Amino acid sequence: MKYYLAFLFCCFMASGADSHPSTPSPSNTTNTYSYPSLAKQTVLLTVHGALDHALIAPLFRAFITQHPHTQIQYTQLNTNALYQTFLDAPQERPDIMMSPAMDLQFKLVNDGFALRNDSPPPQSLPMDSQWRQELFGFTYEPIVMVINTDILTGSPLPTSREQLLTLIRDKDHLLDGKIGLFDIKKIGLGYLAWSYDSQQSRTYGRLLEAFGNHKAQLYTDTHTMLEALLKGDLFIAYNLVGSYAFQWSKKYPWIVTLMPTDYTSIIMRTAFINRQTTHPKTAKFFIDFLLSHQGQSLLEASGITPLDRHITGQNSRQALQKLPHGIFRPIPLGLELLIQTDSAKKQLIYDEWDEALGSSMSPSQ
Repeated sequence: MKYYLAFLFCCFMASGADSHPSTPSPSNTTNTYSYPSLAKQTVLLTVHGALDHALIAPLFRAFITQHPHTQIQYTQLNTNALYQTFLDAPQERPDIMMSPAMDLQFKLVNDGFALRNDSPPPQSLPMDSQWRQELFGFTYEPIVMVINTDILTGSPLPTSREQLLTLIRDKDHLLDGKIGLFDIKKIGLGYLAWSYDSQQSRTYGRLLEAFGNHKAQLYTDTHTMLEALLKGDLFIAYNLVGSYAFQWSKKYPWIVTLMPTDYTSIIMRTAFINRQTTHPKTAKFFIDFLLSHQGQSLLEASGITPLDRHITGQNSRQALQKLPHGIFRPIPLGLELLIQTDSAKKQLIYDEWDEALGSSMSPSQ
């Protein structure tokens, strides 16, 4: 029955689930979406981000309601592509950059690409959620592991990394090709989470070895990994973004999302204004709105955990605290992030990754 439901879901997605009138229609580029202004004279605000367009759309529309002369064009890219496009195509740089790859965002801001916004931040946001009034955190999202419970068959649900290793050892060849990971060479968020694990986790080396021994599959987006879990192509996915995974588990209860009890890494999606924006006033208004109580509430309503600790609701920080979890360890928004972008540091992690996972491939290969 579960896999029949999964089949129906995939058919629904293939038939054009995004064609509902409430969703924006794509522009010429399949990952670019336009949100029209409500007035004749228009300021075009361009935003590049990794957040699913359907989840950020309510915030864009609400901003346009308050600023009716603004049209928003949103281009959705993966985290590495966001960063590389910004560097390689100066003529295509957006007014606003949003990404969960905190290290890549920080490097761009530290290299002088951001415009300062001197608006006082809301007091309900942590003091360390912005850097130099140039880079602003706006979400609070755990990094999680996700289990298709069909693999358990009598084994306990793993709640920590140590227990995950025990499950992998017990199920052994049943998990060959059934573990999913972000490809850290292609996905900036995947690299950030994995490199942070290398500093925090005593199980880092053993997990890497286990993933390699069981021919882990490498993915470039969360949605495809979650679909693979739903269809039984995967039984374990590691280091996913919690906001997406928790929503999936609500729809499909046999897909269980867990915040590891040894520790739970927290990432912030961050945003900055391009220093060369031609619409600095509108761009600053947008950042202010994103961090405001209304903006944060709209994120929560879309299923994204907002940074504001005073927001309530089933996707709020307050709700997150009530779920089983380890010590929350937010990745700091500061100069230490530059260590993650250091080429020698990156190469060391890549070499360890290649040694363990060199024969692993993406599911499409």
